[in-house]
Amino acid sequence: MKKLILAIFFLACGCKLFAFNSDDAAQELLHTAKVQADLFTKDAKPFQLDVDFVAQIKTPLQGHLTLKWESDDHWWRKVAMSDFVQVDIRNGEKQFTSRNASFTPVKIDELIHMLEFAERPERSVKTAKNKVENGMEIACLRSERKEIEIHDICLNSASHEILRDEWTLGEDEKRMERYSAYSDFQAYRYPRKLELLSNGRKMITATVTSLTMSAFDQGLLVPPQGAIERRHCKDMTEPVRVKGQQPEYPASASQNRVNTDNAVVFTIATDGSVSNIHLLRSSTQAMDDAMLEAVKAWRFRPAMCGTEPVVSDLTVFLSFRFH
Repeated sequence: MKKLILAIFFLACGCKLFAFNSDDAAQELLHTAKVQADLFTKDAKPFQLDVDFVAQIKTPLQGHLTLKWESDDHWWRKVAMSDFVQVDIRNGEKQFTSRNASFTPVKIDELIHMLEFAERPERSVKTAKNKVENGMEIACLRSERKEIEIHDICLNSASHEILRDEWTLGEDEKRMERYSAYSDFQAYRYPRKLELLSNGRKMITATVTSLTMSAFDQGLLVPPQGAIERRHCKDMTEPVRVKGQQPEYPASASQNRVNTDNAVVFTIATDGSVSNIHLLRSSTQAMDDAMLEAVKAWRFRPAMCGTEPVVSDLTVFLSFRFH
């Protein structure tokens, strides 16, 4: 039997999701841990964050990220990896992106997502278990969001530091983010080392080289010429696919029983149409073609700021599995 699994992650649209009711004590434990580590709040004073990282693509690629932050709607960020360079600017509801390539590598999005681990929307805690690992008492919480994957989040019971976040991507990829070497900064505790693993293999290793209070230069908010402009509002809703089919497993791949993972990024216009499609993760030509042809035919209910449709960018991961 041929089976195609579709996993969609809104890495770029910054959409807000809402949690369900759950056990109050466990929910409060997770909330406390997140608040303690969340640098990116309205109460934080301006700071600069510098991170060295290594991303495993075909070969290990070294990179550096600098974030100059004043508030959640006033910040400047530059990330470089090998020959790729991207600058993002947030000024009010507008975000500007300037880069020297036609798309952002998926590892850059994953790095940023990992650094913002404590800022993610609250999850509903379904179960909690206490145990001891290496002499440390930890609490592991099973949590979920509606129609989103289930996560197992483990915390240091004494310090409330988040140690790891585990989930399954697609059908068979086990992912884990690990956070360690916490230190105090302002009223927060933030990890100095962060890792992303896929089936036990390190995909990104990030080291915080500097985290310091720093006055914010307002001149950084001026976007460079030619920058891509997007609107982001506080209660922005995600785009929803309303037309188009999932890609079919290519007949040419059936005899070889190929299993593979693809990723694509594209822009969704205010009328729900799709454009600016780019492969982020390629596999066989047949599967790449099947995915691109399917995405071209997709139509969406666009992202919304209140009653106003807005342009958004979406990253989609597709897993082809032969059974």
